[in-house]
Amino acid sequence: MSRLYSVHVAKAGGTSLATALAAAYGEAFHGQYDDGPANPVSRRNLDPATAVAGRIEPPEGKLCIHGHYHPGRYALAPGDYLFTMLRPPVENMISIYFFWKRCPGHGNPLHDYVLDAGLDVLAMARLPLLRTLYSRSYFGGFPMERFDQIADHRNRVAAIGRLSAAIGRPLDAQIRVNETPPDPDRAAVEADPRLLARLRDILIDDVRFFERYAEGR
Repeated sequence: MSRLYSVHVAKAGGTSLATALAAAYGEAFHGQYDDGPANPVSRRNLDPATAVAGRIEPPEGKLCIHGHYHPGRYALAPGDYLFTMLRPPVENMISIYFFWKRCPGHGNPLHDYVLDAGLDVLAMARLPLLRTLYSRSYFGGFPMERFDQIADHRNRVAAIGRLSAAIGRPLDAQIRVNETPPDPDRAAVEADPRLLARLRDILIDDVRFFERYAEGR
């Protein structure tokens, strides 16, 4: 039986989608969160050649694998559906930054470092694992044409509808989980064109990646 492999990129609607997928698949849902590409001590970063060798099989009986992982981790079979949702990189980085500022450190050395060092959003965006979050950390070396759907977060409702039709299971696109609350400091960043332009320059590899692959543009 074919499986759904869904790559949850940080702060791109993946927690909300996880809730919808878990409801749709029940016990056949598997959350894969022990190998995050943005965690410096994950297997993905400690031993990338092994971590993305495409040899790992999902747990028995699991038909939906959703979480933070490089898509090369699994032995994809013909007919398996590969999905991810991407958010414009500048918008995504700002969301990660203000989400991390509100959350206490919880074991991800990168998150802990950002908090401990008191980095601003520009300094955080320059960190290698985040500067190329899409183009290297999550998808580096993977043939993106293998994806069946690379959704644009700005069109998430339509994208989830398409995913629902593809897997033949109902998905609630209205679920909102783990959203970053409004913040006046964030609003100031988002209203600063010079800062946004500097972020775009820092994230240019991911900007180009997004513009090339994200659907619905």
